[in-house]
Amino acid sequence: MERQVDDTVFEIMRIMKARYEKDLTIYDEAFLVKTLRRRMAAIAINPSDYALYLQKNRDEAESLVGSFQISYSQFFRNGLTFAVLEQLVLPQLLSHKPENGEIRVWSAGCSTGQEAYSIAILLEELLISSSKPMRFRIFATDLSSEVLDTARTGVYDEDSLSNVRMKYIKRYFSKMGAAYQIVPGLTEKIVFSQYDLLDAHSTNPPDSIYGDFDMIFCCNLLFYYQTPVRRSIVKKLKRSLAEGGFLITGEAESLFMGNDQNLKMLSASAPVFQIN
Repeated sequence: MERQVDDTVFEIMRIMKARYEKDLTIYDEAFLVKTLRRRMAAIAINPSDYALYLQKNRDEAESLVGSFQISYSQFFRNGLTFAVLEQLVLPQLLSHKPENGEIRVWSAGCSTGQEAYSIAILLEELLISSSKPMRFRIFATDLSSEVLDTARTGVYDEDSLSNVRMKYIKRYFSKMGAAYQIVPGLTEKIVFSQYDLLDAHSTNPPDSIYGDFDMIFCCNLLFYYQTPVRRSIVKKLKRSLAEGGFLITGEAESLFMGNDQNLKMLSASAPVFQIN
Protein backbone atom coordinates (compact mmCIF):
# COMPACT_ATOMS: atom_id res chain seq x y z
CA MET A 1 0.00 0.00 0.00
CA GLU A 2 1.48 3.32 -1.05
CA ARG A 3 1.58 6.00 1.60
CA GLN A 4 3.04 9.46 1.65
CA VAL A 5 4.62 8.98 5.05
CA ASP A 6 8.15 9.43 6.28
CA ASP A 7 10.56 6.60 7.06
CA THR A 8 9.89 6.77 10.80
CA VAL A 9 6.19 6.05 10.42
CA PHE A 10 6.90 3.30 7.89
CA GLU A 11 9.33 1.67 10.33
CA ILE A 12 6.78 1.84 13.15
CA MET A 13 4.21 0.12 10.95
CA ARG A 14 6.75 -2.54 9.99
CA ILE A 15 7.64 -3.29 13.63
CA MET A 16 4.01 -3.48 14.71
CA LYS A 17 3.25 -5.94 11.92
CA ALA A 18 6.37 -8.11 12.16
CA ARG A 19 6.88 -8.21 15.91
CA TYR A 20 3.39 -7.75 17.34
CA GLU A 21 1.14 -8.88 14.44
CA LYS A 22 -0.77 -5.60 14.46
CA ASP A 23 -1.60 -4.05 11.09
CA LEU A 24 -1.66 -0.25 11.27
CA THR A 25 -2.14 0.16 7.52
CA ILE A 26 -5.89 -0.26 8.03
CA TYR A 27 -6.14 3.25 9.46
CA ASP A 28 -6.71 6.47 7.58
CA GLU A 29 -3.33 8.10 7.01
CA ALA A 30 -4.07 11.41 8.73
CA PHE A 31 -5.55 9.63 11.75
CA LEU A 32 -2.57 7.25 11.89
CA VAL A 33 0.03 10.02 11.86
CA LYS A 34 -1.91 12.14 14.37
CA THR A 35 -2.25 9.20 16.77
CA LEU A 36 1.43 8.30 16.53
CA ARG A 37 2.48 11.89 17.23
CA ARG A 38 0.12 12.08 20.20
CA ARG A 39 1.48 8.83 21.61
CA MET A 40 5.12 9.96 21.26
CA ALA A 41 4.30 13.27 22.94
CA ALA A 42 2.58 11.43 25.80
CA ILE A 43 5.78 9.57 26.71
CA ALA A 44 8.07 12.48 25.77
CA ILE A 45 10.15 10.61 23.23
CA ASN A 46 11.81 11.83 20.05
CA PRO A 47 10.27 10.41 16.86
CA SER A 48 13.68 9.17 15.71
CA ASP A 49 13.99 7.08 18.92
CA TYR A 50 10.43 5.78 19.08
CA ALA A 51 10.79 2.88 16.63
CA LEU A 52 13.65 1.34 18.63
CA TYR A 53 11.78 1.89 21.91
CA LEU A 54 8.73 0.19 20.41
CA GLN A 55 10.82 -2.74 19.22
CA LYS A 56 12.01 -3.43 22.76
CA ASN A 57 8.85 -2.62 24.70
CA ARG A 58 5.75 -4.78 24.31
CA ASP A 59 3.82 -2.71 26.86
CA GLU A 60 4.28 0.35 24.68
CA ALA A 61 3.05 -1.60 21.65
CA GLU A 62 -0.12 -2.45 23.55
CA SER A 63 -0.53 1.18 24.63
CA LEU A 64 -0.11 2.29 21.02
CA VAL A 65 -2.77 -0.14 19.81
CA GLY A 66 -5.09 1.08 22.55
CA SER A 67 -4.60 4.67 21.45
CA PHE A 68 -6.30 3.89 18.14
CA GLN A 69 -9.52 2.94 19.93
CA ILE A 70 -11.77 5.98 20.04
CA SER A 71 -13.97 6.01 23.14
CA TYR A 72 -15.82 9.33 22.93
CA SER A 73 -19.60 9.11 23.25
CA GLN A 74 -22.61 11.31 24.07
CA PHE A 75 -26.27 10.87 24.89
CA PHE A 76 -28.43 11.74 21.86
CA ARG A 77 -25.42 12.77 19.81
CA ASN A 78 -26.58 14.47 16.59
CA GLY A 79 -30.05 15.67 17.55
CA LEU A 80 -31.31 15.65 13.94
CA THR A 81 -30.55 11.95 13.60
CA PHE A 82 -32.47 11.08 16.75
CA ALA A 83 -35.35 13.30 15.61
CA VAL A 84 -35.60 11.32 12.36
CA LEU A 85 -35.50 8.10 14.35
CA GLU A 86 -38.16 9.25 16.79
CA GLN A 87 -40.55 10.71 14.24
CA LEU A 88 -40.07 8.46 11.21
CA VAL A 89 -38.01 5.30 11.64
CA LEU A 90 -39.26 3.89 14.95
CA PRO A 91 -42.98 4.35 14.23
CA GLN A 92 -42.41 2.65 10.86
CA LEU A 93 -40.63 -0.27 12.51
CA LEU A 94 -43.38 -0.66 15.05
CA SER A 95 -46.12 -0.65 12.41
CA HIS A 96 -44.42 -3.41 10.39
CA LYS A 97 -43.73 -5.70 13.34
CA PRO A 98 -46.27 -8.35 14.38
CA GLU A 99 -47.81 -8.13 17.83
CA ASN A 100 -45.51 -9.52 20.55
CA GLY A 101 -42.60 -9.25 18.14
CA GLU A 102 -39.13 -7.89 18.88
CA ILE A 103 -37.25 -4.86 17.57
CA ARG A 104 -33.56 -5.79 17.32
CA VAL A 105 -30.81 -3.17 17.37
CA TRP A 106 -27.03 -3.32 17.13
CA SER A 107 -24.94 -0.43 18.49
CA ALA A 108 -21.54 -1.13 16.89
CA GLY A 109 -18.65 0.68 18.53
CA CYS A 110 -20.83 1.61 21.49
CA SER A 111 -17.96 2.95 23.63
CA THR A 112 -19.16 3.85 27.15
CA GLY A 113 -22.80 3.15 26.37
CA GLN A 114 -24.49 6.52 25.91
CA GLU A 115 -25.61 5.70 22.37
CA ALA A 116 -27.16 2.37 23.37
CA TYR A 117 -29.01 3.94 26.30
CA SER A 118 -30.26 6.79 24.11
CA ILE A 119 -31.73 4.27 21.66
CA ALA A 120 -33.26 2.31 24.54
CA ILE A 121 -34.95 5.44 25.90
CA LEU A 122 -36.57 6.21 22.54
CA LEU A 123 -37.72 2.62 22.12
CA GLU A 124 -39.13 2.52 25.63
CA GLU A 125 -41.00 5.77 25.00
CA LEU A 126 -42.35 4.38 21.73
CA LEU A 127 -43.71 1.26 23.40
CA ILE A 128 -45.20 3.22 26.31
CA SER A 129 -47.21 5.35 23.89
CA SER A 130 -48.31 2.39 21.76
CA SER A 131 -51.11 -0.08 22.43
CA LYS A 132 -49.31 -2.71 20.39
CA PRO A 133 -47.51 -5.30 22.54
CA MET A 134 -43.84 -5.31 21.56
CA ARG A 135 -40.40 -5.79 23.06
CA PHE A 136 -36.89 -4.74 22.05
CA ARG A 137 -33.34 -5.92 22.51
CA ILE A 138 -30.17 -3.90 21.95
CA PHE A 139 -26.80 -5.57 21.35
CA ALA A 140 -24.04 -3.06 22.09
CA THR A 141 -20.47 -3.97 21.17
CA ASP A 142 -17.01 -2.50 21.37
CA LEU A 143 -13.45 -3.76 21.05
CA SER A 144 -12.42 -2.30 24.42
CA SER A 145 -13.34 -4.25 27.54
CA GLU A 146 -12.58 -1.16 29.62
CA VAL A 147 -15.26 1.04 28.02
CA LEU A 148 -17.72 -1.86 28.14
CA ASP A 149 -17.25 -2.10 31.91
CA THR A 150 -18.20 1.56 32.16
CA ALA A 151 -21.21 1.03 29.90
CA ARG A 152 -22.50 -1.86 31.98
CA THR A 153 -22.48 0.22 35.17
CA GLY A 154 -24.62 2.88 33.48
CA VAL A 155 -23.31 5.63 35.75
CA TYR A 156 -22.67 9.10 34.28
CA ASP A 157 -21.89 12.55 35.60
CA GLU A 158 -24.40 15.37 35.40
CA ASP A 159 -22.58 17.21 32.61
CA SER A 160 -22.90 14.24 30.27
CA LEU A 161 -26.70 14.47 30.47
CA SER A 162 -26.86 17.91 28.87
CA ASN A 163 -28.59 16.54 25.72
CA VAL A 164 -31.11 14.45 27.66
CA ARG A 165 -34.63 15.82 28.12
CA MET A 166 -35.59 16.44 31.73
CA LYS A 167 -38.53 14.02 31.54
CA TYR A 168 -36.12 11.28 30.42
CA ILE A 169 -33.75 12.04 33.28
CA LYS A 170 -36.60 11.72 35.77
CA ARG A 171 -37.89 8.50 34.22
CA TYR A 172 -34.71 6.63 33.28
CA PHE A 173 -32.01 7.80 35.72
CA SER A 174 -31.54 7.52 39.47
CA LYS A 175 -29.47 10.20 41.21
CA MET A 176 -26.41 8.89 43.04
CA GLY A 177 -24.74 11.80 44.78
CA ALA A 178 -23.21 13.89 41.98
CA ALA A 179 -23.84 11.16 39.38
CA TYR A 180 -26.80 9.51 37.68
CA GLN A 181 -27.39 5.81 37.05
CA ILE A 182 -29.56 4.24 34.35
CA VAL A 183 -32.55 2.45 35.89
CA PRO A 184 -32.42 -1.39 35.92
CA GLY A 185 -35.51 -1.70 33.72
CA LEU A 186 -33.53 -0.21 30.86
CA THR A 187 -30.15 -1.87 31.42
CA GLU A 188 -31.67 -5.35 31.33
CA LYS A 189 -32.72 -4.78 27.71
CA ILE A 190 -29.16 -4.12 26.55
CA VAL A 191 -26.46 -6.77 26.08
CA PHE A 192 -22.94 -5.31 26.17
CA SER A 193 -20.23 -7.52 24.69
CA GLN A 194 -16.76 -7.38 23.17
CA TYR A 195 -16.66 -7.68 19.40
CA ASP A 196 -14.20 -6.78 16.63
CA LEU A 197 -15.86 -5.27 13.57
CA LEU A 198 -12.83 -6.35 11.53
CA ASP A 199 -13.31 -10.02 12.43
CA ALA A 200 -13.52 -11.72 9.03
CA HIS A 201 -15.02 -14.90 10.49
CA SER A 202 -18.33 -13.47 11.70
CA THR A 203 -21.01 -11.11 10.45
CA ASN A 204 -22.58 -10.13 13.77
CA PRO A 205 -22.01 -10.29 17.55
CA PRO A 206 -22.21 -13.90 18.82
CA ASP A 207 -24.61 -12.82 21.58
CA SER A 208 -27.16 -11.83 18.95
CA ILE A 209 -26.99 -15.41 17.54
CA TYR A 210 -28.32 -14.68 14.06
CA GLY A 211 -28.14 -10.92 13.49
CA ASP A 212 -31.24 -9.88 11.54
CA PHE A 213 -31.21 -6.37 13.03
CA ASP A 214 -33.90 -3.80 12.37
CA MET A 215 -31.41 -1.01 13.07
CA ILE A 216 -27.63 -0.85 13.19
CA PHE A 217 -25.76 2.16 14.54
CA CYS A 218 -22.16 2.58 13.40
CA CYS A 219 -21.49 6.23 14.10
CA ASN A 220 -18.27 8.26 13.83
CA LEU A 221 -16.09 5.20 13.34
CA LEU A 222 -15.76 4.43 9.63
CA PHE A 223 -13.75 7.53 8.74
CA TYR A 224 -10.85 6.35 10.91
CA TYR A 225 -10.15 3.56 8.42
CA GLN A 226 -8.83 3.24 4.88
CA THR A 227 -11.52 3.04 2.20
CA PRO A 228 -11.22 -0.75 1.59
CA VAL A 229 -11.64 -1.36 5.33
CA ARG A 230 -14.68 0.92 5.43
CA ARG A 231 -16.23 -1.05 2.58
CA SER A 232 -15.57 -4.32 4.39
CA ILE A 233 -17.26 -3.07 7.58
CA VAL A 234 -20.27 -1.71 5.70
CA LYS A 235 -20.63 -5.00 3.80
CA LYS A 236 -20.74 -6.84 7.13
CA LEU A 237 -23.31 -4.43 8.55
CA LYS A 238 -25.56 -4.75 5.52
CA ARG A 239 -25.45 -8.55 5.76
CA SER A 240 -26.58 -8.25 9.39
CA LEU A 241 -29.61 -6.09 8.60
CA ALA A 242 -33.12 -7.48 8.36
CA GLU A 243 -35.04 -6.86 5.16
CA GLY A 244 -35.82 -3.13 4.98
CA GLY A 245 -33.58 -2.48 7.99
CA PHE A 246 -31.90 0.84 8.80
CA LEU A 247 -28.22 1.75 9.05
CA ILE A 248 -27.31 4.89 10.98
CA THR A 249 -23.86 6.48 10.69
CA GLY A 250 -22.18 9.70 11.74
CA GLU A 251 -22.60 12.94 9.78
CA ALA A 252 -19.03 12.85 8.48
CA GLU A 253 -19.64 9.45 6.92
CA SER A 254 -22.84 10.28 5.03
CA LEU A 255 -21.04 11.13 1.76
CA PHE A 256 -19.20 7.81 1.76
CA MET A 257 -22.40 5.93 2.57
CA GLY A 258 -24.38 7.83 -0.05
CA ASN A 259 -22.35 6.14 -2.80
CA ASP A 260 -23.75 2.73 -1.82
CA GLN A 261 -26.46 1.73 -4.27
CA ASN A 262 -27.98 -0.75 -1.79
CA LEU A 263 -28.76 2.01 0.70
CA LYS A 264 -31.32 4.81 0.46
CA MET A 265 -30.82 7.96 2.53
CA LEU A 266 -34.10 8.87 4.23
CA SER A 267 -33.43 12.53 4.92
CA ALA A 268 -30.89 15.06 3.73
CA SER A 269 -30.59 16.30 7.31
CA ALA A 270 -29.49 13.04 8.94
CA PRO A 271 -27.30 10.04 8.00
CA VAL A 272 -30.07 7.44 8.26
CA PHE A 273 -30.10 4.85 5.47
CA GLN A 274 -32.52 2.07 4.61
CA ILE A 275 -31.37 -1.06 2.82
CA ASN A 276 -33.05 -1.68 -0.53
